[in-house]
Amino acid sequence: MDWNKTKTIFIIVFSILNVFLFSLYLNRYNEALDLEVMSDAPIEDRLFQDNITVPKMDVDIKEASYVSGNTHNFILEELEELPNQTIVIDGSKLTSTFNKAIPITEENTVEKIVRENVLRGDSYSLWKKDEENQSATFFQKVNNRFVYYNKNATLVVYWNDQQEVVRYEQTILDNLEDYNEDRILMGSMQAIKVLYNHGHLKPDSVVKDIKLGYSQLIELTETQVFLPTWHILVELADGTKEDYFVNAIEGSIVEIQKDPEQAVDK
Repeated sequence: MDWNKTKTIFIIVFSILNVFLFSLYLNRYNEALDLEVMSDAPIEDRLFQDNITVPKMDVDIKEASYVSGNTHNFILEELEELPNQTIVIDGSKLTSTFNKAIPITEENTVEKIVRENVLRGDSYSLWKKDEENQSATFFQKVNNRFVYYNKNATLVVYWNDQQEVVRYEQTILDNLEDYNEDRILMGSMQAIKVLYNHGHLKPDSVVKDIKLGYSQLIELTETQVFLPTWHILVELADGTKEDYFVNAIEGSIVEIQKDPEQAVDK
């Protein structure tokens, strides 16, 4: 082997590699500078340039605390007064089938049926209807705000082809209450800025709604703690809608499994 020739080849290869790495560093550095300059511009100007529409908030919520709650385990005694139902209990989950299906009408809405036929039905509010799968998802509320996609605070109602409610599945959290002192929250526009800076707000999109609720922070045996979370509903240029969640205290994006399972903050 010609050692001098081999050494020359290594030197050339490493020189090329160093030039490549240096150019990569320069590109990353320039991108960071561009991002920094862009972030200095007011978020309203950047949204305007990308034709992103945002609704005006009449009053922004300044403070809120964490919330805690306990998983509810159903017992037959508390369900005895529920009419017209065959109920199966599996610990913290209840499955009920109506012996006689309940018609859905303009007066007798799904929301009304829930209030009148479900244990603590008035503690839930409608989150979303799925006409294709003939179901409606309700989330439990605390402080008049949703607990987002929590497996222990969800009610799902199903109906048949005749628009009659036939069954539902339910979980409940007990003792939902404020935990510790109030915290200062980032404003809704700051939450939108977080989404924008992470590339989640596309040009020509419309922010349809911004509301404060709660997502799961931690689960300790049967006790759970929830953090104040901005929910931002975005409609894209093609008409599809996407849900985003932002930690209202720390300003990080919250990834929520829509099973619903536990939320993971990152």
